[in-house]
Amino acid sequence: MTTAVLGSYPSLLDALHADVTSGGFVASPSGCVLASAEALGVAGAGRFGRFGLACVPVSAGSAHDDATAARFAEGLLALQHMVLRGTLAHTITRLGERVSEGTSLLARPQLQADLADVAMELQEEAAEPEEGAGRDVRWARHRRLTRTGRVLLRLLGGYSMLAEGPGADLYLAEVAGNVYLQPGPDHRAEDHHA
Repeated sequence: MTTAVLGSYPSLLDALHADVTSGGFVASPSGCVLASAEALGVAGAGRFGRFGLACVPVSAGSAHDDATAARFAEGLLALQHMVLRGTLAHTITRLGERVSEGTSLLARPQLQADLADVAMELQEEAAEPEEGAGRDVRWARHRRLTRTGRVLLRLLGGYSMLAEGPGADLYLAEVAGNVYLQPGPDHRAEDHHA
């Protein structure tokens, strides 16, 4: 898998839609499509417009079958994982450049422990089996990855939300997961009866 370039989440999400649906869009369980504003033809509109993303009601040509939704969900988790790996590398570089009292911030034991925890979480998440995972499992993985991203944002401080920081991509990965991966009440009932 390639490394995410900061600010590239909308185009990566578009590529995932195109890969899973042969050029179309995947509908979320709640009946909307989240993709780049450019791809959806609604540039500059909506809540996520400043991040280059848009959420529109599902159109007739959008894919919404279970097999497509499962492939797209696994792709979203892989994309979130890729963004986190890039952010971890970015965080290490950024903290290594900062010095306090003549010492690199990376020399601080608590920062080292936090970064090690993030790296371990990403390694463990990568080892999770993708095939056959239900909606509840995918949702739990997304929530763990979201918490891991928030640790990195905390370590980066205010820099994380600057235009050149990684906050926007992490935010969009969280939003996309919330839109597509959150299990609804019907699926929870199905999973418990299976």
